[in-house]
Amino acid sequence: MQPDYDDCWLRYDEVPDGDLRESYRRLCTHAYVAEESRELGAVREELRRGLGGMLGRDPHLWQHPPRTVDGFLAVGTPGDMDVVAQAVDEDEIADLDEGGYVITTSEWEGIDTLVVTASSDSGLVYGTFHLLRLMAAREPVADVDIVEEPASPDRLINHWDNPFRGSMERGYAGQSIFDFERLPDLRERYRDYARLLASVGINGVILNNVNTQIPGREEGNEAMEELEGWRLLETRYLEKLTGLASLFRRYGIQTYLSVNFGAPEKVGDLDTSDPNDSEVEQWWAQKADEVYDLIPDFGGFLVKADSEGQPGPYNYDADHVDGANVLARALEPHGGRVWWRAFVYGSHKDRAVQQYDTFEPLDGEFHDNVTVQVKNGPIDFQPREPISPVFGQMPETDLGLELQITGEYTGQHVHACYHVPMWKEVLEFDTDPEGHGKRVKDLFTDEGTGMAGVGGPGEDRNWTGHYLAQANLYGYARLAWDPDLTTAEITDEWVKQTFGTDPDVVETVTEIMHGTWPAVIDYSTGGIGLMHMMYNGSAYLENHYDPGPEEWPGYTGITEDGIGKDRNSKGNGYAQQYPEALAEMYDDPESCPEELLLFFHHLPWDHELDDGRTVVQTLYDNLYAGVEETQRLRDEWRTLEGEIDDERWRHVAERFDEQVEHAGVWRDRLSEYFYEHAEIPDEQGRVPTDD
Repeated sequence: MQPDYDDCWLRYDEVPDGDLRESYRRLCTHAYVAEESRELGAVREELRRGLGGMLGRDPHLWQHPPRTVDGFLAVGTPGDMDVVAQAVDEDEIADLDEGGYVITTSEWEGIDTLVVTASSDSGLVYGTFHLLRLMAAREPVADVDIVEEPASPDRLINHWDNPFRGSMERGYAGQSIFDFERLPDLRERYRDYARLLASVGINGVILNNVNTQIPGREEGNEAMEELEGWRLLETRYLEKLTGLASLFRRYGIQTYLSVNFGAPEKVGDLDTSDPNDSEVEQWWAQKADEVYDLIPDFGGFLVKADSEGQPGPYNYDADHVDGANVLARALEPHGGRVWWRAFVYGSHKDRAVQQYDTFEPLDGEFHDNVTVQVKNGPIDFQPREPISPVFGQMPETDLGLELQITGEYTGQHVHACYHVPMWKEVLEFDTDPEGHGKRVKDLFTDEGTGMAGVGGPGEDRNWTGHYLAQANLYGYARLAWDPDLTTAEITDEWVKQTFGTDPDVVETVTEIMHGTWPAVIDYSTGGIGLMHMMYNGSAYLENHYDPGPEEWPGYTGITEDGIGKDRNSKGNGYAQQYPEALAEMYDDPESCPEELLLFFHHLPWDHELDDGRTVVQTLYDNLYAGVEETQRLRDEWRTLEGEIDDERWRHVAERFDEQVEHAGVWRDRLSEYFYEHAEIPDEQGRVPTDD
């Protein structure tokens, strides 16, 4: 029975008649695949799906090399198969990083052979998906020679799932795909999710929301307690996770959990969770032993501590090193890792300042199996932020880059917003252009480092709430694997696999995708460094979809005299957290990049920018330009009617209608808000005045 959900980029549409189809059939109709592990079972299943769909016939899977054919596909390690050993240099394969693979062509006993090989079974999984990706994009495979290794050793998804409620945080893509109460029973959708992740090189999944308790809940309310993710450390739930972990294992994906720092009290009935208490240390060690007895390849713990109502070491007059290291010591005998989030705020009026002040002095003190997970910017996944000053300035600490796949502040998957161009801006950033720094992308290549994408699909038919938002999951994973890939390369891959290879469709969808992020920046911020102007509401019922700039004067710095916040030497000194060359650039409004100008500087409304326009006029113009661009993108999408299937065309068209309407809401509210304070009319008369 066909699942009632989308195939995303694993559609495997049949290749039309022609030379390419014949070439694919000659090399891939027959496949000889090793059978030594469960991962290779996943390889065989995927070849049946992919080759069967694209070639219009099921492949013949052999247990030995076929001798009566014109060509065949061989998948295995050199140690598994002589066919492979003859085609490659075994030492070169052995030297590949974990997950690396080779795709090449050779000849065996006069028969053309297409070879996928690796030193590990996970590499064979990734290599198989790469081959199928080439074929789905209609690339030739008759003379390939590809060597691939992942840049980041850990490439994780941080799920925003709330166990037991069956919900996703914010709910942008429907309910959670995971039903924790019914585990260890497995749904077919879990397998298809694992396939999606493995196809783009993800090797770790944190199953539950990093917010593992609800701040302010009524103590003793058992119904509320049943909603909270900290309970996943209870034995009864750990036992339920074994089947899901086994399924992910087939695709080279490790299972992780978000854990509550107060678990020794909540789960273990201790009277403290003090990381320097010997009984607490013993409890964590025993709990780690229990976890690994059930899930031998368990990846480790993700922890959010001392932030947004989650408990942490500060509750016990300890610091983040104390908190992270007690968990690290428990996991170390099993090869597990602690991912300790650096997103903390509350003790400073401006959250931008606190992260560096908190963590940079601790550099070099974290245990070897601790990764400090740092968001790309200092605020919270805004449409555009400066790069966190933590990057490049904690050389003795393993760091992880946290990016948000979910569009929390970019339209919540109602609006189309392609995050890959934003992430490329982050990854290419030079952390110390006149010193010994590295680009951000170069910080996550050593053992213990990596990337973490926050979000995860939901139960919606399209997985992500918006068909175009699938590209953010795809693009995040591809960048985690290879941050040197360009936006254009990733977009081209995704569009061809998702919507087909018709040149006009590819060109139109690509142009739309590349236009979405700049438009969102313009209509939701004004485009010159403002951010955090959304409606909030009550705790844990935040809207974050509608504009609410009046709630955040501390972030906008708005007054009758001007707008922006002095995060510079005249203000709170945030700019001085960067190395000297960057600090000097950000500290002077004449050299500060215009796209970040009001983040670093409070400027008069009539301050002139390089093009002669004033600050307030630039804000007005950008707000209106963002809406106009969104209207243009909607119109471009409408030209695709009849060129792609009606379901996906209609869904995206309707979403664009809502986006245009809602972008206008943002434009009108922000422009009115700016006028209310500046009392300077729009030169083009678009903004209502009191006159």
